[in-house]
Amino acid sequence: MSTDTSHHFDVIVAGVGTMGAATCYHLATRGVSVLGLEQFDIPHQRGSHHGHSRMIRQSYFEHPDYVPLLKRAYELWDSLQKESGMEVIEITGGLYLGPPNATILSGSRLAAETHDLPHETLDRSALAERFPAFRLPDHFEGFYEERAGYVIPERAMEAHASLAEKNGAVLKEQEGLIEWKSEGEGVRVRTEKGEYTADRLVITTGAWTGRILESLKIDLVTTRQLLAWFEPGESLPFEKGRFPCWFIETDSPFGHYGFPMQEEQTGVKIALHRPGEPIDPDQLPVVAAAPGEQEINSLRETLGQYLPDAVGPLLATRTCPYTNSADGHFIIDQHPDASAVTLACGFSGHGFKFATVMGEILADLAFSGKTDHPIDFLRLNRLVS
Repeated sequence: MSTDTSHHFDVIVAGVGTMGAATCYHLATRGVSVLGLEQFDIPHQRGSHHGHSRMIRQSYFEHPDYVPLLKRAYELWDSLQKESGMEVIEITGGLYLGPPNATILSGSRLAAETHDLPHETLDRSALAERFPAFRLPDHFEGFYEERAGYVIPERAMEAHASLAEKNGAVLKEQEGLIEWKSEGEGVRVRTEKGEYTADRLVITTGAWTGRILESLKIDLVTTRQLLAWFEPGESLPFEKGRFPCWFIETDSPFGHYGFPMQEEQTGVKIALHRPGEPIDPDQLPVVAAAPGEQEINSLRETLGQYLPDAVGPLLATRTCPYTNSADGHFIIDQHPDASAVTLACGFSGHGFKFATVMGEILADLAFSGKTDHPIDFLRLNRLVS
C-alpha cells in the first residue's frame, strides 16, 4: 500500500475494511484527498470481508426501508465490476424457507410488495418440483427472489481499495487509530506511527468502534460466527447456475443460510445467522483457531435435515465477527459532539451487501454533512437518549 508522508488530508477514514475501503473509493473519485488507516493488512481475515461469499438480496425481511438503499447498492456493484474489470457479484436467485408465519417470509413479502419487487411465493408442491434437493416439512412455504445472489467479499474489498488508490487515496496498513480529538473545525488523529490532521474523519472500525467512540456509550456486542463447507455426494446439483442462495428460518427470526458451490471454495457452505458467542475482537484469531466439534456437528445436522445430499466430509471452516447493535440495525450518523466526525457501525451480520452504497453515503456525509439517501431510520439518536 501507499507510503505517502503528507500529514494533512481533507478526510481521514479510520478502518479500511468493508465500509472503509468503499468510503475511500467514493471520496477519492470526487477529488478529495483521503488517508485510510488500517490496523491490520488490507485486506485481512479479522473482519467481514472474507469467506468467499456474502448474500445479496432486495426483498429485505429485516425492514422495508432498506430497499431503496439496496437498489442503489446493486447499481454500484455493477459499476464496480465494470470499472475494476473484476467479477464481484453473482446473481443466483434466492430461496427463503419456513412456516407460513415465518419472519423471513412475511418480512420479505412486505418489502417486495411495498417496493414492487419481482418475487414468487411457492407452496410445498412447487418447492418439491423446482428445488428437489431440499427436504422440507409439509407445512413449509417458500419465497423466491430472482435477483438475489452473492458478493465475493475478497474481490469486492480488493476492487474498492485498488480503485481508491488509483484515484489518489493514501492507504496505510498496520497503522490503526489510537485516539482522535477535535481541533478547530477539523480533527487530529494519533496512530502507532504518528499524527495526522484532517478537515473530516470517518470512523468505520467495525468490532473496535465501541472503543474508538467510548464516550458515546453505543451498545455494540461482537460475536463469533462460524462458516463451514461440506463436500456433497454429488456436486452437480449444488453448482452455481443450478442452485440458489438460501435461508431457512430454523429459530425465528433467525436461521441457517447457504450458497451454491463456487470456484473459490469447493463444497456447500452453511452458516447460522444469529449472534453467536460474545468475544473480545482482539481474541478472534484465538477463538477462530479451533472451532468446536459441537458447533460443527450442529451445522452438519441442519444441513442433513434440510439438504441431505449436501452432507459429506468437512472441507473447511472460517470464523468472522458480527458487530451487533442493540436493535440489529445499522448505525450511520455524524458524531453528536463533533460535527467533523462521521461514524458507521453495528452492521449486525447483514451489512456487507450495502458496502457500495454505504461508501457513497459516508462520502456524502463527510464531504457535505448530508446525503440524499434515506438513512433517518439508521440514525444514532434512536439508540442514545
